[in-house]
Amino acid sequence: MIKKEWSKEEIFTLLQKVKPGSNAQKVFYPEREFGNYTNEELRKAAVGIHIYNKEQSTYFILIERSKYDGLHSQQIAFPGGKFDEDDRELEYTARRESQEEIGIPVNSGELLTELSAVIVSVSKFIVSPFVFFHEKEPEIHINQREVAAILKVKLSEFLEKDHSNRNIKISENMQIKNMPCYDIQEKIVWGATALMLNELKIILKD
Repeated sequence: MIKKEWSKEEIFTLLQKVKPGSNAQKVFYPEREFGNYTNEELRKAAVGIHIYNKEQSTYFILIERSKYDGLHSQQIAFPGGKFDEDDRELEYTARRESQEEIGIPVNSGELLTELSAVIVSVSKFIVSPFVFFHEKEPEIHINQREVAAILKVKLSEFLEKDHSNRNIKISENMQIKNMPCYDIQEKIVWGATALMLNELKIILKD
């Protein structure tokens, strides 16, 4: 049985293990084309995985992106975005984007680790996930232009989930068949976010 509440120290200790990286990604999605890109071809981005405890359970935060004319419209994701020239480093990108999208201040949350980067082939981004721990539930203020909804997910419930394979409609004229994904709070989580979640799951369940 998976415990419901994790201390910061417990999560930190587990996250210091060697990351499974592309092995975790490819196990989850063996047919994914990771591509051979040079650093010049890929644009840097970062996301924040925000973890906190509340009422004897541990949670993390996902967002549902707003509908827009773009590749990632309405997808379930972690708050984040592309690296700006004014950003000091990618960790700051994750913090800044989290503040812009859901109102978590840039100085809020202790960095526990950086998970393995994920290449998003369709948009040629390489995305670095940063895991932050908050001593209490962050106060959320949604930027409605970018975020349609917030999902507060119990870590224990996610760790007990198995992934499934579904046909994913990504536009009016395009569908990806038999895509590995997670069903979380009646939302389908797939793509780069699912790969990051799968690595986190492997580390914490071990």
